[in-house]
Amino acid sequence: MAVHSKIILGVGMVAAVAVALVMANRQSPQSEPAMAAPISLAQAAANARPAMPGDATSARKKLLFFMNPDGYPCQTQLSILNSVGDSLSKVAQVVYIKTTVPADMQVFEAYGIRALPSLVIADQDGREITRFAPGIQSSDAVLAALSR
Repeated sequence: MAVHSKIILGVGMVAAVAVALVMANRQSPQSEPAMAAPISLAQAAANARPAMPGDATSARKKLLFFMNPDGYPCQTQLSILNSVGDSLSKVAQVVYIKTTVPADMQVFEAYGIRALPSLVIADQDGREITRFAPGIQSSDAVLAALSR
């Protein structure tokens, strides 16, 4: 019984430290400059694959990849997407929305993303078409969903 209590206490302490770290990394409201207008999906797409001449990516679906570039699950998902990059680029524009880019946090909030990695298929205007369950998705599942 004592070991069980110590494990629960340890897990609780780890969670408390994680919350404290997240909160410490946020700026206090007093130190923030006036809020800029929320960024659009087009602005978040600035870090996506650049359009090539004759490329119709603007008319295609967008695969929104919500990620923490430093997280192992997100790195694994990135590797999976990169492994089918040629096939993927034929059916969608991949938009990387990162926890390390402060402006991207508004996009996380707009889509209600709470777990990573998360993939959302959107139309060219950013309207959600489909959402995968959070976690690592196979290349086959992603490509099949984009082909519908």
